[in-house]
Amino acid sequence: MTVNDTMLTMDDVDNLLYIYANQTVLLTQPRMIRRIDALDSRYYYTIDGDEATFYISTTSFIKKVTPTSPHLIEWFKKHGQQADILRDQAADFGTLMHICFADYHQKGYNFNDTANRVRSYLLQYDHPLALAGEWTKKLNKAVTSYAKFCADFEIEPILIEGMLASDEMGIAGTLDLVAYATVTTKIGKGKDATTKRERRLVNIDFKSGGIHKSAQMQLALNKLIFEENFPHLEIAENWSWSPKDFQSEPTYTLVNQTKTIYTPALIDHYLAIYAAEYGGELDNKTFHQFTGTIHPGNPIAQHHRAVGVAEAILPY
Repeated sequence: MTVNDTMLTMDDVDNLLYIYANQTVLLTQPRMIRRIDALDSRYYYTIDGDEATFYISTTSFIKKVTPTSPHLIEWFKKHGQQADILRDQAADFGTLMHICFADYHQKGYNFNDTANRVRSYLLQYDHPLALAGEWTKKLNKAVTSYAKFCADFEIEPILIEGMLASDEMGIAGTLDLVAYATVTTKIGKGKDATTKRERRLVNIDFKSGGIHKSAQMQLALNKLIFEENFPHLEIAENWSWSPKDFQSEPTYTLVNQTKTIYTPALIDHYLAIYAAEYGGELDNKTFHQFTGTIHPGNPIAQHHRAVGVAEAILPY
């Protein structure tokens, strides 16, 4: 497949390092991982000398090996031609929400900045400024709900927005939050019941909207990726979290996704399906690079090159 009339620039490649790493609290990212979004699927990659290693993203992997959910099909049918626009707006709001949650842990969150922050973000991603009021209200409520969640479970982050890759699976992703949480469980019944408080290492995936079944596989994959990179740590539980639109007190939806069908054995079968169906698909993808000023009679080859993905992203 060819990406027509596309020149790969650093705008297409995220060189995001794990900027929230605090040596006294948080884990440092084991290696530099970059991300490329200029293809029809998202890939992460590492560079070692003149060699690039690619990893399919968790979300792209799930889309390729599982059927589209009936909920999503109905949603696209309902919104028709506006569906793609609404989907992109929702995805970008979710990204902004993630950034604000990371700021909350790193330096605190200033509600006085929300309106300007939202306007700048809308302009950056070419969304209508008419969304500013809605997004400002929604973002403030989301941050407040998240702060309530962190207080309820005494959240202590050890990895925030960490970009990690699995060499065993060939999959990479950005983990929203891995943290220690205090979980209170009830033991016994009636007047003899007692409670037990326990600190657990949890893998948390944030959703700005609804929580759907695909989140189960995403969390299961991210757990395996995390434990491959940090073998001295074992995640006890997988949680999905999303904010609720509240009227008086902040609240949220929290779903424990630890016990699902997505065991390591089942994931191995999905990996086999991916390898059979999509193995080597990057070999057929091409970037077009255009340089200089072309004039009649100039050899086209001096101004145009079609290169493979690996050649396009290498620094020389």
